[in-house]
Amino acid sequence: MPHEVLNGTKPRQLTPDRPRVVRMPSDWWDAPSVMALTLAPGPQPAKSARRFTRSTLTRWGLNPLIDDAEVIVAEFVANAMCHAGQDPARTEERGPARGDTRIGLRLFRRAGEVMCAVLDPSDAAPVLKAPAQDAECGRGLQLVDALSDIWGWSPMVGHGKAVWAILFCV
Repeated sequence: MPHEVLNGTKPRQLTPDRPRVVRMPSDWWDAPSVMALTLAPGPQPAKSARRFTRSTLTRWGLNPLIDDAEVIVAEFVANAMCHAGQDPARTEERGPARGDTRIGLRLFRRAGEVMCAVLDPSDAAPVLKAPAQDAECGRGLQLVDALSDIWGWSPMVGHGKAVWAILFCV
């Protein structure tokens, strides 16, 4: 069923191939509650990220956010694994000084909101695309855009980037 039929609103218009660059507010790094997980290349990193997210949000008593947060972190991790130097043929994206291909997941909690952030060694910006209707992939950031209250990415000088999404607690 089309999105507009479900909730009476039209879906957001996408500007194809244009990243949504919103600086990660610097005060988030000092959030009172932070949980971190390092994901190395290997079997099922998105599954590990989903489990970690579910466990953390349950511990924080934020069960209503779990399903959306799991989808968001899984998309971010999948994108990082795919585009941030996991493919040996694409080492140019990592940069010469960054042979480390580990992906970092951070969950930040502040009063009234949670941020899910995935850090990766690539400097390449994530791109919100409008794929062809019959395309079988390319909708991950559309899901993030639909599920999060705010999302964006921020370069981390000398360390790649952080792609993040904020969910407001109800």
